[in-house]
Amino acid sequence: MRYIIGLLLGIGLIVLTFILIFRAFSGGDTPKQQAIDLNSYATSNAIVRYTIDGQVTADQVHNRIRITVSKDTVLYEQIQGYEGKLVQSKTYPNNTQAYGTFLRSLDIAGYTNGNKDFDKDERGYCPSGKRYIYEGIDGGDTIIRWWSSSCSTKVGNFLGSPSVVRSLFIRQVPDYNKLSSTVKL
Repeated sequence: MRYIIGLLLGIGLIVLTFILIFRAFSGGDTPKQQAIDLNSYATSNAIVRYTIDGQVTADQVHNRIRITVSKDTVLYEQIQGYEGKLVQSKTYPNNTQAYGTFLRSLDIAGYTNGNKDFDKDERGYCPSGKRYIYEGIDGGDTIIRWWSSSCSTKVGNFLGSPSVVRSLFIRQVPDYNKLSSTVKL
C-alpha cells in the first residue's frame, strides 16, 4: 500500500513540475502588459491621446472629443461623425517640464496597463454609453492603445485608472468645460 501511495505521489509531483515549467515559459496566465516607460518619452516627439467616443448613433449626431498632448502643445478637438469631420479645435502651448510631469502622472495612474487578450476593437461595445480610448504614438508608431467604457469596468482592455486618466487629460485643456459644453456625447 505504501508503494502505491508513493507511486501516485511521485506521478503527481512530476505532473506539477511540468505544469510549473510550462507556466514559467508561457508567462503564466497574466494578461496584463506593462513594458513601456512613459517617462522616457518626456523629451521626445511622442504624443499621448485620450478620446471620448459618444453613443452609437446616426452619423450626423455622433460626436467625439479628442485631447492630444505633446511636449510642445495640447490639442483639443471636437469631431463629428464616424468619418471624423473636425468641428472645432484649439491648441495650447506646452513645455517639456509640464509634459514630463504629465507623463509621470499617467504612468502612476496605469496608462500603460492593459489586457492584451481582450478585444482591441472598441467599436460596437457599450452602444448607449461612451468608449474611452487611450493612445501613445511615437513617430507614427502606436506604442499604446487601450480602451474602456462607461458601461462596465469589465468592458474594455484598459487596466489603469480611467477616472484619474480622464481627469489628467481634461485638466490639460484650460477651458475644457466651456469647449465641451455644447458637445452631446
